[in-house]
Amino acid sequence: MSTNFQHRVAAVDDDLHDVPADVPLWSESALITCHDPATGISVYGHLVLLGNEVWESIFSVYLPNGEILTDRSYSRHDPKDRRTGQMVIRPVVPLERWQLAFDGVARRVLMTDLARGPLGGGPVTRLEVDLDCVGTSPTWGRGMRTDPSTMSADDSNPAVSGSGLHLEQSLKVRGTVRFDNHTVELDAVGHRDHSCGPRARSNQWRVSWVNGSFPSGRTFHGLNVWVVGRPTYARGYVWDGTTMEDMTDFDGPALIGATGEPRDFEARFSVPSGDHVLKGQLLGSMPTTGYMPQGATVGAEATGHVAVDGPGRWEWDGEVGYGWVQRTWIRGGWDEVREADRPSVLASRRA
Repeated sequence: MSTNFQHRVAAVDDDLHDVPADVPLWSESALITCHDPATGISVYGHLVLLGNEVWESIFSVYLPNGEILTDRSYSRHDPKDRRTGQMVIRPVVPLERWQLAFDGVARRVLMTDLARGPLGGGPVTRLEVDLDCVGTSPTWGRGMRTDPSTMSADDSNPAVSGSGLHLEQSLKVRGTVRFDNHTVELDAVGHRDHSCGPRARSNQWRVSWVNGSFPSGRTFHGLNVWVVGRPTYARGYVWDGTTMEDMTDFDGPALIGATGEPRDFEARFSVPSGDHVLKGQLLGSMPTTGYMPQGATVGAEATGHVAVDGPGRWEWDGEVGYGWVQRTWIRGGWDEVREADRPSVLASRRA
């Protein structure tokens, strides 16, 4: 299948990459999310390379009754088979088509249980998922950059993407979810993120990553990364089915609680054709706690970088669409990080 899009990057950028031996903090990650408004079911799959040796995956199926089927798995890095034991994310046709699949078991818990602490052991549910993910927009972003003379301040900032690639794309997702005695056919809207290069989240203090797809064919993606002592990163795109515009400004919703508060919010952005305000509503939540420089556990720990991922309902100029909302904040360390972001204020106090 060919989408015939004019992509921003080359296919080689969107394939999975070999691990260089001489680049500190190297990592690679692939994330696919989707929501099916007809069934109320959402799927999240994230694959990340830890220490150049081990793949970590977090896979979750969100149910409309507030339950979530979730699993965190690992496997030794194999350059010919990049997957964990239960989950796989792989390019079928780079830039155009990816597969997200899971075949194993998962814990079945309430989403609110994960806000109280990390996921523990217990009974498991058989879970099989096989999803075909086809681009509905050109692949947006930038390819690999390793020459310092061509790199911007953002390129050299490992809290954003490092000097590597960072790609985003809106998707149409179709496939099957099976658990217990249920078989559900999904016809969902989705989004994917693929990045590779030096990465460390140690100086992030807030992230907002959101996207949405609409019946008219419009899609959008926006990303904010606030980093200590460095400029704020605000980027994204709008695709109207014919033209892709880069956001010249983006202000995404903040996170203030481990179950996704506030669950009603706004996203604001500007593109050359005008300014836009979207109203959003969170439809489900999965808190995770991030570790340094990469990796995460399912559930919100007492301190650390807590992220909440979930499907979202968006309203844009009267049109209703669906997508994803990922936000992070520092639990138990907000004041310290904010003070570190204001060295001039600290210096004046000491004077």
